[in-house]
Amino acid sequence: MDIWKLVNADQPYSTFPQALYKILEEGHSWLEWSKDGTKLRYNDPIRLMRELQVLGFKAQDLASLNKNFNDYGFKRLSDARKSRYEASKSAWTIFSHTDFVRGNEKTVNNIRRRRVFRTRSVSTKSSPCSDGEC
Repeated sequence: MDIWKLVNADQPYSTFPQALYKILEEGHSWLEWSKDGTKLRYNDPIRLMRELQVLGFKAQDLASLNKNFNDYGFKRLSDARKSRYEASKSAWTIFSHTDFVRGNEKTVNNIRRRRVFRTRSVSTKSSPCSDGEC
């Protein structure tokens, strides 16, 4: 028995890609598949964050939304951030992932979060007591 399924039984979409796929499959004018079904695009990141929050994700700002895309290995193909002051919502942000394809939900389950562990550099500054004269 998979313990992870038991822990997340109340949240059916336990990963960011699964929740994103569900929202895409609902059909929206602000979030859609490309014609060939290998890319997703959106022009309302605030609405996308709200939809993800309804599904239990804590995306609070654009930085955390972009971090989720990055952590799961999505590639940004175009960027609407440069046109954020545009009055109309005609600028689209486009992402792709090899396992994120329309009509193939099973491959979405294969997408795993990449964990990047950063080590802090140790300071080489000497303290007043480093010579043993304290």
